Amino acid sequence: MQGLLAAEGLALIFGGQLAVMDLPAAQFVLGKDERVDEIDVVLRPGSEVNAVQRRLEESLPSSLAVTRPALRGERFERVVGAFQAMIDGLSLLGLLAGIFIVYNASATAVTQRARDLAILIALGAERRSILGLVIAEAAVLGVAASVLGILAGLGLAHLLLNLVAQSMGVIYQMRFSIESLEISVPQALSYVLLGTGGAIAAELVPAYKASRLDPLDLMRPDFRERLAIRSPDRLLVGVWLILIVLTAGAIYLEHTTRSIAWGNIGNSIWSLSAIVISIPLMSWTTRLLRRVLPTVFGLDGRIAVESLMRSPGRTGVTTAVIALSLALAIAVSSVARSFRESERNWFILTGDLVVSALATEGGWLETPLSGEMAEAIRAIPGVARVETYRALPGQEYQGVRITAVAVSPGFIDSDLFRHQIVAGDPEDSIRAIAAHEGVVISDNLADRFGLRPGETISLPTPSGLETFKIRAVVAADYSGDQGSIILPREEFARVWHDTQVSHLNVFLGVGADIDAVRERIVQNLGGSRLVKVLTVSQTLAYHQGMVDRAFAFTYAIQLLVVAVTLAGIFDLLTTQILERRREVGIFRALGSDGSRIARSIRLEALVLGTVGALLGSVLGVGTSLLWVHVNFRILIGYILEHHFATFTAAWCLVLAAGVAMLAGQLAARRALRQPVLDALRYE
Repeated sequence: MQGLLAAEGLALIFGGQLAVMDLPAAQFVLGKDERVDEIDVVLRPGSEVNAVQRRLEESLPSSLAVTRPALRGERFERVVGAFQAMIDGLSLLGLLAGIFIVYNASATAVTQRARDLAILIALGAERRSILGLVIAEAAVLGVAASVLGILAGLGLAHLLLNLVAQSMGVIYQMRFSIESLEISVPQALSYVLLGTGGAIAAELVPAYKASRLDPLDLMRPDFRERLAIRSPDRLLVGVWLILIVLTAGAIYLEHTTRSIAWGNIGNSIWSLSAIVISIPLMSWTTRLLRRVLPTVFGLDGRIAVESLMRSPGRTGVTTAVIALSLALAIAVSSVARSFRESERNWFILTGDLVVSALATEGGWLETPLSGEMAEAIRAIPGVARVETYRALPGQEYQGVRITAVAVSPGFIDSDLFRHQIVAGDPEDSIRAIAAHEGVVISDNLADRFGLRPGETISLPTPSGLETFKIRAVVAADYSGDQGSIILPREEFARVWHDTQVSHLNVFLGVGADIDAVRERIVQNLGGSRLVKVLTVSQTLAYHQGMVDRAFAFTYAIQLLVVAVTLAGIFDLLTTQILERRREVGIFRALGSDGSRIARSIRLEALVLGTVGALLGSVLGVGTSLLWVHVNFRILIGYILEHHFATFTAAWCLVLAAGVAMLAGQLAARRALRQPVLDALRYE
């Protein structure tokens, strides 16, 4: 090492992970003799950029792209935009859950102050003024909460910034440099408006309901029931069906236009439909439990079920909030599990040992090694054969970057490869590829451009524009997020003038000791090259570890949303108990045991938590199906098998029920600590 660069300017690219070498030395060390990745052209003063660009395009082979740096920036922006759309989709679920947490809290607050509002109306205050006061209060609280949320979000962003950049690097095989965390004034204002609008929207219904009641009604003992939001179950089911149809329409538009915006809209409508159906669902559940709970739990069960039936709107929204938060956790876990399980079927994960470089090219893909290593490994005792795999990303095809994949014959002529062919005749396609009479393409490339076996695909290569005949479409190839073209290694070397390999799969002979062979490979190659030698199961674990890195930031967001929502559940259950202080006081005055009242409250909380968790599991299935089969095809490009996160769903069920029970226990203790006379005087 000759020196260190100051941490400014050029030294900050790739997040500061930069080493500068003499070009011939770098070509030698990296195995790229007489090859360069990019040539930057600086024009003379007064030269016209468009004219020079035209002359370069006319002089150079068609396989080379002549673009301005701004166009490369646009491509970078598209990648960032796709990732941002994914974050927006996750955030919308959290925002929707937050709005209904605020709704329940607002409904409680309005109910507690209903008689104060009635006195104002009786004294001559206009109803619209009452409505305006309540909404103004919601706006002030919304602004304050939004500002606090932005400050907390900036703190969280500082913690997650590197994690998000790492995730993007794994997914898109790029290195993203992060110099600073910035938020513009228009962005901050939009967040404040969004948060304030959500608070006002949550306050509208209870405020309007209170402002329209007669003051005499608000003085009646049953005024809480009159303030409860009630809608016929049939009407809500009809609205739910309409929302389902709108969800299907948004998903169809997303599929046809390949716009993730429609996907986020569809996802939001789908989540909203769960809130709508939760009210009749709770109504049906309480009717069912009206016979079950008293039979099993006696008077405790009767008290709990009567309390649940009193306000199906409030209890329905509470279960919906639980469902939304848990659906987010289940959906994210299901997407990550789908990545992991789908990768098990990748046709390159075969053999006994896998040899690859220690370094990666920005994400999961290892730095290429010399193809000559295959012969060196074949000569090691105990090795039966060696198959090679080479992934060369960044090949231009109709405006996107796909991956050219070179494989040795043993990868193609295998049962695993045959099993993964989803279009085309397996035997005919394998024969044609071995004879250099065609190629195989991945299912995500075929899906994106409507390509089928028998058609042709043309790519610019170092040898010029090459046209290949498509013989088959293969599933479970994750070499490129936008798709890949798979061809024999010899054909790849002829067209791309590249004999390097991304990794080598080693098959051992009968009776060979895997540890001994592994040690010999390390001894023979480890001295001159930085390589890792893993078993196939360890290689799979390596790739699945990269999947976990790609989703690491989503787990942090998921935990935050679940924690906030569970805190909201606790608040909802506690405030509902506060509304019933007089009722609890009457039970105690009539001689009811405090433990019986506490058991009924815990039972009520358990029902809410369990129904919410079950609804969240169903909602999580739908959300994960949408993300795996539709959203991720557009955002990231991979086509995955859907694998539901059963363990996470079971854990969420236990968590929701447990938190609800804890909230019920604490609320019961708070209610029972109040003196009986104070509870009776509460009204």
